[in-house]
Amino acid sequence: MSKKKVLVAHCLTLGITSQGKSVEEAMDNIKDAIKLYLEENPEEIPQTEDLMPPMATRLFL
Repeated sequence: MSKKKVLVAHCLTLGITSQGKSVEEAMDNIKDAIKLYLEENPEEIPQTEDLMPPMATRLFL
C-alpha cells in the first residue's frame, strides 16, 4: 500500500472534487476546478441557506 499523502477538496454545492499534496495545493486545485465547471455550466450557482465554511481534516488508512 502506498504511503503517499493526498488531500482531497470537495465542493458540496456543485459536487466537484479535487486533490493536492498539501492543503494549499488542494484548495488551489478545487478553485481551478470550480472555475472550469462554471465556464462550462454558466447557469446560476445553486443558493443554499446552510453553507459550511471551508474545513480540513485528516484520514489515515
